[in-house]
Amino acid sequence: MADPLYLSFWLKNHSPLGLPIYFRKAVEAFPVSKLAPGGTLRIHALSFHEPPVYEEIFEGTPDPQDLAAIAQGFLHEDVAFCYETRWDLWQWDDDWALKPSPVVIECYGPLFESPIGEHLRVDAGHDILYLPCEKSDQLRPVQSNIRSILHLATDLEDAVAAERRLLWSESDDNFAERLYEMLA
Repeated sequence: MADPLYLSFWLKNHSPLGLPIYFRKAVEAFPVSKLAPGGTLRIHALSFHEPPVYEEIFEGTPDPQDLAAIAQGFLHEDVAFCYETRWDLWQWDDDWALKPSPVVIECYGPLFESPIGEHLRVDAGHDILYLPCEKSDQLRPVQSNIRSILHLATDLEDAVAAERRLLWSESDDNFAERLYEMLA
């Protein structure tokens, strides 16, 4: 069964005043899909159980500076900025093809209920995108997807000055161990 795969970051000197800057830098570092650009900006207050206080859909890829300017207008300690977009990954559907895959970039204020206490999180889609496909003996597409998530981790870590990062899934399994077992 597929679980969501997350990339979480804890930032050095995390401050509520820096939220729009962290958010802009994360969006700038993200490789948005060339096959299906665009996305949705949502701003949540208190928790994800509350409806968004702001939502805007972008047909093309918005300027990260514009997203940060919108976020600045909602700056509070209990807010989360969320940008839902896509990136291009190899996916199996009777054959391998490069397709847009949904992803969400979230930046949390210190008083927002973040899932594991992180400051920035990327929902990178289902973990099966990064694991060998049982119906195919080709590993190159999966290797490409793994390289993509590792490059993203490094690029985001540098962009937002992270002090710690974690690649994890909702299951209790260690993602790296699952990958190793499947490749063995």
